[in-house]
Amino acid sequence: MNSPYATVHFLAAEEKRIEAGLVYTSVCKNTGKVKVFDYSKKTYAHSQRDILSVWVWATYKRRNAAGNETQTAWYDRANLFFDFLKEYEVIKLEKLNSRVFARFVEWLKHRPSLSYSTAGGVYRSLRPQFEQMGRHPRVTVKYDLPKNAFPRSTSLQAVDIGYDKNEMKQILKAVVEALREKKESFESNYEHSFLGKEAPLGGVAEFSSKTGARSKWATHGYRVWYFENILNCNPLVLCRDLYRFPGGQCFRNSFNDHPRHEYGDIKEFYSYIKAGPGYQPKYLGEPSPVRYLTPWKKREYVIWYWENIMGAQYYTFEECKLKFREFNIAMKEHWGSAAKFFRSMNAWRWISSNDLAPYYLMLIIRTGLNPSTVQRLTIDCLELDPTDSSRKFINWKKYRSHKSDRTIPEMSSRNDTWAVSIVERVIEITSAIRTDQNELWISNENPLRKTSTYGPEYFRMGVRRLFEARPVISSKNGEKLDVVAKSIRPTIAWDEYLRTEDLRYLQTLLGHSKVTVTAEYLRRVEDPLFRSRRAIHQEAMFIGLTQGKEDAKQYLSDAGVNKTEYINEKFHEGVLNHCKDPLNGAGKGQVKGEMCDADLEICQGCQNLVITPYDIKKYFCYMSFNQYINDIGEISDAELEKATSYKRSFWETYVLPKYPATFIEKIREDAEANPIDVWDPKRFEGYKS
Repeated sequence: MNSPYATVHFLAAEEKRIEAGLVYTSVCKNTGKVKVFDYSKKTYAHSQRDILSVWVWATYKRRNAAGNETQTAWYDRANLFFDFLKEYEVIKLEKLNSRVFARFVEWLKHRPSLSYSTAGGVYRSLRPQFEQMGRHPRVTVKYDLPKNAFPRSTSLQAVDIGYDKNEMKQILKAVVEALREKKESFESNYEHSFLGKEAPLGGVAEFSSKTGARSKWATHGYRVWYFENILNCNPLVLCRDLYRFPGGQCFRNSFNDHPRHEYGDIKEFYSYIKAGPGYQPKYLGEPSPVRYLTPWKKREYVIWYWENIMGAQYYTFEECKLKFREFNIAMKEHWGSAAKFFRSMNAWRWISSNDLAPYYLMLIIRTGLNPSTVQRLTIDCLELDPTDSSRKFINWKKYRSHKSDRTIPEMSSRNDTWAVSIVERVIEITSAIRTDQNELWISNENPLRKTSTYGPEYFRMGVRRLFEARPVISSKNGEKLDVVAKSIRPTIAWDEYLRTEDLRYLQTLLGHSKVTVTAEYLRRVEDPLFRSRRAIHQEAMFIGLTQGKEDAKQYLSDAGVNKTEYINEKFHEGVLNHCKDPLNGAGKGQVKGEMCDADLEICQGCQNLVITPYDIKKYFCYMSFNQYINDIGEISDAELEKATSYKRSFWETYVLPKYPATFIEKIREDAEANPIDVWDPKRFEGYKS
């Protein structure tokens, strides 16, 4: 009986085969695509085979826990680890121990090509690999991997601050302009101008029946123009008279070289046009009626030929060379190339990364989704709203978190820049080249001229080319800005947070499963105003008194600070602050319905944080108490710094400046005269005695 599941015997044999060959095949858990990872091609495959075979075994064992992109990162970062092993001459598996991995951490820290935060990211990505290697049957020595090997490395990562308002306005303008240009090229139906009509040969030199070539002297209109403008309407016949005028000899000889059936010689020509007294000029003072010696230099004729002879279709160079040789030669001589003419007529057969780049960028701007999420959209991502058939939504998936969600529903095709409309238009554009691809973003402008899905480099190339044609100028230094798609999302997050100051709304917009992820995401936007708003949420915190309010002036007339006057019963008291909703803590590890146990450092980014006048008094009492026990030698200077430095920075930067100086001084005096019991030096002395 055949089973769809592999047997233990088969898996064991497969692992041995992979160890021997250093090659394995993986099916991406995200896309389902098959990819081969061949470590036998590594330069160190022979010299480091003993350890490399265990490395490959470990990656094979972990293949189902990661997509192909992650496994590609393992493949590339293996070079760092084996460069380290080569440098320290570690080639045998039994030499792998805790000291080797500790030394590897130090080696990474001192790599000139890696920043501290990048080195930390490399080690964190490889640590699970090392742990898996430790489970191999041939690894007999149990080793311990360094923990917290790169402290604070994530907080030291380069901050993506996005773009300011002026830069974002330039970006949006460039994208909209490019989108309109591509719409005209890819989304408009061509309207024929000359189909079924006579060839537009006006202004083109006529054929000579004798020479079989076009010549202005074979053209009746040009002869008349010459008679009027050069001979001044004087019907000269003799050669000696005509040769005195420029081109007179050619005019005289043209009747022999280019005969016409209307007249045979120059005298018959004059008779035909009725030259002489009473002659009515036709071209006197006008430019020559012959402007083109070949019809291929006249654009109207080229369009006529394309419509009537070529069926108004795009043809490759090879096809033009075989089927329309005359057209191909003429385009090369007079219009640069046939491809340039086709582009000018919005005729296309090839789609490049540059063509779909504005659609890609506008979709990111409209949805706020991760570029990687937008890149992985499929043609079946649009779904109808079950309650309203005129509305659609985008059903998207974020592979890294295995999260599916939906953007805000929109009316289909109502606006050119609406997200649903963008997806519909891309589907329509790519339908002409689509074969069996389900991915939204596809292209056929490649060396093989075959339709394939976009890779990450395609998207980067398209964005780069778009902004090379439409530069964005930096507000900081006035130089050309290197615009990248991944910086648009932080910009949207920043603008929306300033507009709403609502983390829950921003969480929904960005598609985060937890509000703490949103708060951490926003922490990376390094802007003083942003840090201030994140630390002190204006609407949620300052209860009772803020600078400039009448409440503050009234408070100054009070003799002391009465806690109950300024704190609503519903606020839960913390160490140095209050919480307006302690049963719904937003911090890490907090469970809804259970009392939040976070301290001030965690509370700073929470929407539930509340600062009251009594909290300010507690702050002064806390700082004075710690200074006191330091003065009497109960704690060291280092311990004092650890206990107070972060709180002092937070309060003096964000809290105290928001109140009148006289108000703060009044609370400070009250804190010194009547300290809170828990931070009263007298009680501490009594406790010691």
